Amino acid sequence: MRHCKVTLTYLEPGVSSLLTGLAMLARQGELRLDAELGSIPATLDHGPWHLRNKAESGVTLDVDGRRRAYFDVHDSWEIDADAYARHDLYFKRSFDPTRFTAASHPRLRRLGLVNDVRLDGFDRWELARIAAQRIGAGERLRDLLRFLLHSAASTVDLGPRPNASLLQAPPEPLREPRVLFMAGLWDPASVPPDAPGKAAEFEAINEMRAGCVRQLRAAFGARFFGGVMHTEFARRAYPDVLLPEARAASKRAYIKRVREYPVCIATTGLHGSNGWKLAEYVGLSRAIVSEPLHYAVPGDFSAGRNYLDFRTPEECVARVGALLDGATLRASVMQDNWAYYNRWMRPDALARYVLAAMDGGTT
Repeated sequence: MRHCKVTLTYLEPGVSSLLTGLAMLARQGELRLDAELGSIPATLDHGPWHLRNKAESGVTLDVDGRRRAYFDVHDSWEIDADAYARHDLYFKRSFDPTRFTAASHPRLRRLGLVNDVRLDGFDRWELARIAAQRIGAGERLRDLLRFLLHSAASTVDLGPRPNASLLQAPPEPLREPRVLFMAGLWDPASVPPDAPGKAAEFEAINEMRAGCVRQLRAAFGARFFGGVMHTEFARRAYPDVLLPEARAASKRAYIKRVREYPVCIATTGLHGSNGWKLAEYVGLSRAIVSEPLHYAVPGDFSAGRNYLDFRTPEECVARVGALLDGATLRASVMQDNWAYYNRWMRPDALARYVLAAMDGGTT
């Protein structure tokens, strides 16, 4: 039986897809799983602002003491050159094929669409990771109690814990065609003066999301549910596009709505990233309308097949209309996303993809 040891600096939600997948295989007796937690690296006081805390998101997987892989779930395309040099493989969430090729970086692999997803039932491996954190005893006890409370609540379909079974569902092409778009906004004032380009990026993200909400409300009326989360910045700068109520943004309420709305919209995340919502939509077999993806993922996930792409709020409305009115198209996109999820994204499938790559198989 192979032994997998994960080393991480803190409980990074972005790598939970992999950790949950490894736990699934461990529960089935296919491997032995351990974890080691180190101290959170200090935030750098130099370099590009958005990369100063990049080291926090790095995770290492050691298999049988023979092969070591590094997992970079940071939103941006940049890789850690030192980590790349020190590991047999480097899995990158935001993989930019225009900047890295098989010839220039032969050990670089696409990690793909990931989100915060946890093991169903009691996850003793997650409990062990929480207990191993290098933090104060009081903070550790708080985290352990929260884990136990959320695990217990999830057994009766309550609480915020995003269990794997909650985040996957086969297509339901006959469900009433409605469209969902819920999003957050970013306050440009949070960007320091030495990164003005990022402030402009925040503004562009906000304008696209707000524009889509306005256009979708006007075009589809009661067939649309959505808006932006209630934050101080959003209430001040975009009061006309807020969600109907603040509590609609809770994790459990959001997932429930995704499961009820066949058509869902995704927009580009920070630093051009593929957002977590996109992964959640795929796992729940939604018919997706999305901005073009800047980063590549494993397999044959593509525009026109797994999602319809748009570049303006007006195009977003047109693509949504095509899915709402086209039952055959809607069902086809749903089915392609369900197939993709089971091949590449389901946590145990992701873990098998990673282990196969470490064995020299899948690239």
